[in-house]
Amino acid sequence: MARSGQPTPKPIGETLRQRRVEVLDKSLREMARVLDIAPAHLTDLELGRRTPSEDLLLRISVAYGITVAELRAGWNRPDAIVSEVASQDPVTAEKVPELLRSARKLTRTQWDALIEQARHMTGKKDSTKGK
Repeated sequence: MARSGQPTPKPIGETLRQRRVEVLDKSLREMARVLDIAPAHLTDLELGRRTPSEDLLLRISVAYGITVAELRAGWNRPDAIVSEVASQDPVTAEKVPELLRSARKLTRTQWDALIEQARHMTGKKDSTKGK
């Protein structure tokens, strides 16, 4: 069990293989062709021996119908903006890790509230309202 009481998710490579075989009904070679990579590269991804480049991660998301967020979480690959913001200045470099440690167990609703609070504090409007 994961800390949140949810079952521990299976490794992302296992998820890819299962989806490729059971949902997409594609062989390893067929999917490698779709992704424009060597079959050995796809094997390494499925076995957890490699992580994809940013470009390949996006192609995998489209080809497999798996969200970019799920892939990033599975491969421990945060969006580039995370590193950019976390290191933009000394105060932020100090405070972002503290914030993330404190927010580690937030629910989706709590994250949304925290994001809305940050927008309010910076004077930015919610870009998702009215859509």
